[in-house]
Amino acid sequence: MERQRKAMWLYPKVVGFNPPERWGHSACFFEGVVYVFGGCCGGLHFSDVVTLDVETMAWSALATTGQRPGTRDSHGAALVGHRMLVFGGTNGGKKVNELHVLDLRTREWSRPQCRGAAPSPRESHSVTVVGGDRLVVFGGSGEGEGNYLSDVHVLDVPTMTWSTPEAIRGGAPAPRDSHSAVAVGARLFVFGGDCGDRYHGGVDVLDVDTMAWSRFPVKGASPGVRAGHAALSVGSKIYIIGGVGDKQYYSDVWVLDVANRSWSQLEVSGQRPQGRFSHTAVVMNNDIAIYGGCGEDERPLNELLILQLGSEHPNGRYNISTCKVLSNQWSQERRKFLQSETQHGRKIQVRATEKRCRNVERQKLSRGIRSCVA
Repeated sequence: MERQRKAMWLYPKVVGFNPPERWGHSACFFEGVVYVFGGCCGGLHFSDVVTLDVETMAWSALATTGQRPGTRDSHGAALVGHRMLVFGGTNGGKKVNELHVLDLRTREWSRPQCRGAAPSPRESHSVTVVGGDRLVVFGGSGEGEGNYLSDVHVLDVPTMTWSTPEAIRGGAPAPRDSHSAVAVGARLFVFGGDCGDRYHGGVDVLDVDTMAWSRFPVKGASPGVRAGHAALSVGSKIYIIGGVGDKQYYSDVWVLDVANRSWSQLEVSGQRPQGRFSHTAVVMNNDIAIYGGCGEDERPLNELLILQLGSEHPNGRYNISTCKVLSNQWSQERRKFLQSETQHGRKIQVRATEKRCRNVERQKLSRGIRSCVA
């Protein structure tokens, strides 16, 4: 039996710009930098890009050029080479199906003219790179009330061509949003999600080469049903972090060993963080960086966590804090940033917070989970 890797929670001290709290954002890691785009905080929708240099642990606001996306949350994003591709989401007023590309080297946004029929507008879907150059969109919540989706769309990135498989073998998973979809080789592993009246906890696999769905039986105890979690792969292992389930927020970490078809809960030392959902997690070197989300206290977070893997001792680069440092007041830098967002034509839609959060998380509220408010 393979020995479980050691892991610990770290709360790094960061310097520089302090990003506003947010949930429903996206994140990727490229050449030593974590890039965070968009998200929502109590009625404010963002179109900003903020970066974290993992060597200096310094946050900064990234100045970009080109055809910048509008404000949005609950979109999907994935890294293809040195480009971050962003698809779908909601701007607060409507769901969109636009594709935007940020070149992380030139810092320029573009909106490519794609061939083929794009997926319909949606939010809380998954966007996953398979095989290095195929972008797979699955599920989400479409236009209208309770319109949960289970369709599959593939973007061939080199040619920027959308396609919708005409015939997919096997039984497609139940329609859902707020799930995760992680690629291991040419297979897409879908876990969890929400379909309005219940959460999901099974694993479904799409072989992208043959376009065949299948159930993926897994041995041992499982994470149970949940949605709004973060997921990523390290080799042939898939990490599931946090999320929300029936009347509960989670802060646990589960590992799906694809090769052995087994679940195991990761034992993590250090101060356990509060449960959260709609956060992001990215692999950076040997560690996992977790940012933002909505916490147990019903408020959006700007907390940065490091899940350090494979070491008994903290990495000195993080200048570790022994306790969480949370602030309820926005710094002057953050206020100036929000003002500049509005002044430069990137309109931030401000609306009734409770109405918006009930709309996005109404399923959770109906099952006893309180809505996220700020």
